[in-house]
Amino acid sequence: MTINKRTYILPKNTQPTAKIIADLLGSIKRIQEVKKYHLLEQYYNAEAIIKDDVHKEPLIAVTAYARYIVELNCGYLLGDPVTYNVSEQYNIEPIQEVYDAQKIQNIDIKLENDASKFGHGFERIYINEAGECRSVSLDPRNVILVRDNTVEHRKMFALIYVEAVNEKGEIVEGEYDLTILTRDKIMERKLKGEVLMGETSGDMSHVFGDVPVVEYINDDDLIGDFESVLPLIDSYNILQTARVNDRLKTANALLLVSGGNLDKEQVDAIMEGRIADLPEGAKAEYITKTTNEQESETLRISIADDIHKISMTPDVSDKNFAGSASGVSLQYKLFTFEKHAKDKERCFEAALMERFSLYNAYLNRTANMEIIPTAKVDAVFQRALPQNDVEVANMINSLAGLVDKETLVAQLSFVSDAKETVAQAEKEEDRSLKLGTYGTFDGLTEDEPLAYTDSVED
Repeated sequence: MTINKRTYILPKNTQPTAKIIADLLGSIKRIQEVKKYHLLEQYYNAEAIIKDDVHKEPLIAVTAYARYIVELNCGYLLGDPVTYNVSEQYNIEPIQEVYDAQKIQNIDIKLENDASKFGHGFERIYINEAGECRSVSLDPRNVILVRDNTVEHRKMFALIYVEAVNEKGEIVEGEYDLTILTRDKIMERKLKGEVLMGETSGDMSHVFGDVPVVEYINDDDLIGDFESVLPLIDSYNILQTARVNDRLKTANALLLVSGGNLDKEQVDAIMEGRIADLPEGAKAEYITKTTNEQESETLRISIADDIHKISMTPDVSDKNFAGSASGVSLQYKLFTFEKHAKDKERCFEAALMERFSLYNAYLNRTANMEIIPTAKVDAVFQRALPQNDVEVANMINSLAGLVDKETLVAQLSFVSDAKETVAQAEKEEDRSLKLGTYGTFDGLTEDEPLAYTDSVED
């Protein structure tokens, strides 16, 4: 068995036998991979992570930098739902209706969140009890997608598994409840050691034409958006913790009394009443460590800048993102962020087309929908950024007659359906022309004939 990065590759036509499945679930690769997922989840949730070889003191100032990076990337890429364009000879309404019925944009957000957090996310496509095609996002810690060793690395089968539990809810060591998905079957099994248990009579065929599990990758290396800056996040948390600890130590500094002795009652009076009755010639002062706050702040800013630079995620609270900045100026500041988003978009769109094919195959068998080549379908992503609509409107006016109306109107941030907006505008323009030419119309509606009334007196 050859495994490349986070992808599982086996020889072509390998069947999901008990031995193969047991080897996959128990492999060192899988164990380390799941540990990595848990670690990334901890960073995302801003949990204190202690590393003995780095920092032994408890981290009391833990930042949610990982969550910030993930949320900003997801919001920028999918802040507005993905739309689909297709040439007029094809009709994708049946698929669009199924998407709309289940609010597919919410599932897209979950999948992109997993991809940004773990490096990839997984979607299962299934048929519910009502016979409707549906999607659900899967936790990558419970999915293994196996591909063949051809140049195309086609999917062979997927394992969706959870650890088995007994009647008390306790985990049973070495046992798993499995769903095995192949290109034509769905099988429910229980794995106990290297033995698969379950009746084959319960196996079901499906008509998706491929393994109904789609992998949404974040990039070609399957690396999450904040995984490359984990050491910097550690440094940031350690620095902030040290600064907080210094403040706490200053507040609880030792009191040094020189030139005299204090008995217990005098000490209690100082600690409780904050009054010092010192012997003649004695003096009291706190012992504190001198710290250079400016150096600490400079280091904090430097680490934060490196986090944003390496993760290619801008700091939108930075003064450089002032509201008066022009669109071109903002584009320069967001150049690396936009490039990263383009790479993510390319990977996400490939998975969306795979999903489209699976839905299309099912609806072709059950609703006589024609098979539509994915090459004829475009997934349209719209960036969720504040826009200067006045600037955009000026650009639209300057390009009128050179670019079609729908493309121009689609640039406006407050327009959700450019085609409908253009059609409505043309209808209103036609209505205004008729009113301006012939006078007024009584009881004018879209569906009724014109009732002309001459407004000129004899």
